[in-house]
Amino acid sequence: MAKSVKALITPEVLKWARERRIKLEIDYVAKRLGIDAKRLEAWENGTEQPTFTQLKKIAKLYKTHISIFYLPKPPTDFQPLTDYRVLPEQLATDEEQLYRLNANIVEAFERREILIELYELLEESPPEIMLDVNRHEDLGRAVQKITEFLEFNRTNLHRANDPYAALKFWKQTVEAKGILVCHTSVNTHLSVELETVRGFCVAQRPFPVIVVNPKDSPYGRIFTLIHELVHIALGESAIQNTDFEEITSPNLDPIEVFCNQVAAEVLVPENELLRMVNLETLEEDLLGISKHFHVSSEVIMRRLLTLGSVPRRNYQMYRNRQLAKYRNTPARTGGAAPYHNRLLNTSGEYFARTAFTAYYEQKITRAELASVLSNCDTKHLAGIESAIFV
Repeated sequence: MAKSVKALITPEVLKWARERRIKLEIDYVAKRLGIDAKRLEAWENGTEQPTFTQLKKIAKLYKTHISIFYLPKPPTDFQPLTDYRVLPEQLATDEEQLYRLNANIVEAFERREILIELYELLEESPPEIMLDVNRHEDLGRAVQKITEFLEFNRTNLHRANDPYAALKFWKQTVEAKGILVCHTSVNTHLSVELETVRGFCVAQRPFPVIVVNPKDSPYGRIFTLIHELVHIALGESAIQNTDFEEITSPNLDPIEVFCNQVAAEVLVPENELLRMVNLETLEEDLLGISKHFHVSSEVIMRRLLTLGSVPRRNYQMYRNRQLAKYRNTPARTGGAAPYHNRLLNTSGEYFARTAFTAYYEQKITRAELASVLSNCDTKHLAGIESAIFV
């Protein structure tokens, strides 16, 4: 029967895909495939071969195409996970979350490669990103480079009427510079917890990629977005799983501290903040200040703490009150966003717009358009299109 036909793949490539592409332990993969680990080991050393049906399951798990396993030797130009300096410690004991994170990273790398191919089909040159920061340079100079690069109008930001409008402003501002901004996978079986990752970036150029976790609040995603932009300016891919309240922790990596400090100054400029703050009425004014800068009240208080305007004791009292309030507030529930919006957020507007342009110019087919947009059903294309162009 067809399902028992052996797949004559290259064992070395099979092992490479697990160890280097998706970075999974052999026992975890065997469990996911429903086989004994010794059988998978035999497939990887070539003493046995998987069936074609089994190979399809492996390809789906490894987030790759079946054809890669027939290469004569492992690729040398695809080692994305080795670029990452920071990996959340808790993932050492949570194989499922590690798999999901790695799968999202692979998706980000693939999306970037597809965008490069789309530009080639359109016979266009990718935008050049003129942004380079040295972590040893003056903080103010680094902030100046970021703000000048983005060329954003802070007045327009202040006019955003809610957190989601502010998030959209920042996403569009960053994407206008040739940087993809995406959400983690639209597939629920690949969703990752905030404790695992708030965001990460692929710093390679052209088309660096920033991925944020939609489980975070809009203001949380904004901070992650600018934090990852600083990593791109430094020229290094990174994974972020720290919250803003941890930015001055003595145990935090110095580079993470630097990225947090730059992001905080970009989002909440010191001079503008101090002009607005009246310490005597701070508690009453805090919500309005937060809305003005489109960051959380926690960010404002932390900024005032690091600037020396608020004593640590006062900040900690505020922090304790917030924690108590969150514990006593029921979790808010609401309907999920329309699926076509989730598809758009996962791909990013820049990527989706480029893909539709290639379709309009008959460089790709409708089926190919759906394929690059997270392999969605073609029935969702109209919704994505209207969200972008209407």
